[in-house]
Amino acid sequence: MSIADLGEGETVCARVQGLEILVSQVHGQFYAVQARCSHAAQSLAQGAVRGTEVTCPRHGARFDIRTGECLAAPAQTPLSRFPVFIDGGKVCLDI
Repeated sequence: MSIADLGEGETVCARVQGLEILVSQVHGQFYAVQARCSHAAQSLAQGAVRGTEVTCPRHGARFDIRTGECLAAPAQTPLSRFPVFIDGGKVCLDI
């Protein structure tokens, strides 16, 4: 996707090679983590995003969208993280 498609503080769910990935822009940096909660596989695409955290809409688990780190139960396992790079004005993921 174009970097213009993802504004500051926004997230978008993308399907890449069969994986659902949550791509975010925070403080001018782009991040990508798995888009399913590690607790109950709920999509995080509809989760509330505040600063650097996304909250699972099902049970309230919270994750750091920069690192995938689990910040609040009931989830205990971090989200998988994917390297992001910019190439020719496009946000690209290394899967």
